[in-house]
Amino acid sequence: MSAGTRATLEAIDRWERDTLVDADTAALLRGEVAQTAELTTRRLTQYVLASTGAMVLIIAGWIFLDWAWPLLEEGARTGVLGAVGVGVMIFGARLEESHRWRPASYLMQTAGLGFLLSTAIYSKQAWDDVTFGGFVMGGLSLAVPIVLAPRALRRNVVMPAVYLAFDLAFFAVFLDRATPLSAAGIAWAVDAVLLVAILGLVRLLVLDPGGERHPWALNAFVTALFAGFVLITWTSLETFDTQANVMLPLDFWLALILALTLWGIHSGPPALNRESFGRMLAGLVLIWIPFGFTTAFWTLDGEPGLALVLVGGAGVIGFLYAQRFALRELMATSMLAFIVALWVWAVEGAGALGAVAALVATAGILFWISGRTGGPEEVRSELGKGA
Repeated sequence: MSAGTRATLEAIDRWERDTLVDADTAALLRGEVAQTAELTTRRLTQYVLASTGAMVLIIAGWIFLDWAWPLLEEGARTGVLGAVGVGVMIFGARLEESHRWRPASYLMQTAGLGFLLSTAIYSKQAWDDVTFGGFVMGGLSLAVPIVLAPRALRRNVVMPAVYLAFDLAFFAVFLDRATPLSAAGIAWAVDAVLLVAILGLVRLLVLDPGGERHPWALNAFVTALFAGFVLITWTSLETFDTQANVMLPLDFWLALILALTLWGIHSGPPALNRESFGRMLAGLVLIWIPFGFTTAFWTLDGEPGLALVLVGGAGVIGFLYAQRFALRELMATSMLAFIVALWVWAVEGAGALGAVAALVATAGILFWISGRTGGPEEVRSELGKGA
């Protein structure tokens, strides 16, 4: 029994005990909860089995490639790899027609895109860049998203986000295979495409905040934002002479995503789906843990105390925000950030006795806050007083 089902059943018991509902209504509600839990378990089982089957097929494809690889020339290897990618894509698209196999379908289609991207990259072994073969493979890599993405836009809300991420990679491969641009030039060109995509998605979200016409736009927008981390890292490594400066644009991008997420929660259009925003905040805190340490130690050449302020301070702020708005995932990741920062500071920056004293004092403060927060009985008592 999941925690959510158990909490619902406990709530029904409490309603019946407090005479908010009669025994017949309570029994009917328990039956509905049990039926919903059973359906959820069956659907999860179907998804897990179907996804496992998809993974087995992908593994079978890799084994076939491993067997056939030594027997083929470079051009033939490229063709076989592309044929496997097309076959996996077609099979995944056919699976999508059945609701119970949709997670497996998404996995198969994603794997097929991965095979096709690998085909375009591996084709370097058969045909050099900016040759006829390079132009052909570059053009084919650019054609993949143009041909396949429109179908995904009409079918579901998951694959358009996947296509967006792969589209950027296919575009980079096209520029690498068919143009004389340097790595830095390719990185900046892909950055420009990502910026255009983000602006276009923002326009769609503003015009259709409820997602009635474009239900896939929000997922694609989130994917574009997180893809920015990869592209900014690549661009910074190709642009800056000092690799320590790479973290500054990454920190700025993280702050931008944080600002957009908070705007979506508190000031965005009412029709926006806010359920996933709390998980986004939790994910951003997780990302900030390595980002904060790297910025403190590598970019700013600071002491452990600075890392404690940057990472631990973010954990404290995140915890207070999570407590106010009841965001459990954010609360967990914020406490993780605080604990990791405190541990690093204790190990690296403080003497043994000072670290022990600080940790014990921190534990005492946390226990005090926990006691002041109150448990279920105290909460129900306060609610009763309010009534």
